[in-house]
Amino acid sequence: MTTPLEQKSTIHEIKTRFDNDVERFSKLETGQQATIDAPLVLDLVARTAALHLKPNDSILDIGCGAGNFTLRVLQEVHPLACHLADLSQPMLERASERIENAGVNYVQTYQSDLRDLDFEENAFDCILAGAVLHHLRDDEDWRETFEKLYNWLKPGGRIYVSDLVSFDEPGVHKLMWKRYGDYLESLGG
Repeated sequence: MTTPLEQKSTIHEIKTRFDNDVERFSKLETGQQATIDAPLVLDLVARTAALHLKPNDSILDIGCGAGNFTLRVLQEVHPLACHLADLSQPMLERASERIENAGVNYVQTYQSDLRDLDFEENAFDCILAGAVLHHLRDDEDWRETFEKLYNWLKPGGRIYVSDLVSFDEPGVHKLMWKRYGDYLESLGG
């Protein structure tokens, strides 16, 4: 079940929100506090990615924010060629700075809507997508995006997605989103 387009933030609203929220998303210890169980998810993704990544492999972090997912993966496998994409230039600048400070020599940034990105086939060993895909607009966006992601992966490559979900059962959906809203309010957001 996808959220109707009229209920989603516009791309401009998303970009503006994240341009102004760099500090909150720059805490590796707490992850993206707006995502339920973020430290657990960061750890699960990083440890799982480490099962197949090796030094000097190439990763793409779409909707990278301040770089938490990439930084956490780098704690498990180092060095990696890091490609970072986000709508927000301030987020990209922070992510790049943090990743370079972690000793990575190759960091490439792309300020772009993920739907507008274009890479060669078989370009990445791993793609990270943390709390970004829920911004896709409709079923066609989902199909086209996952086709791109698949094509960008090298044979045997992996994509790790951690995101918000909606539920087909209205009662479960209402319950889970209330729980998430309560969680955000407890953080002051």
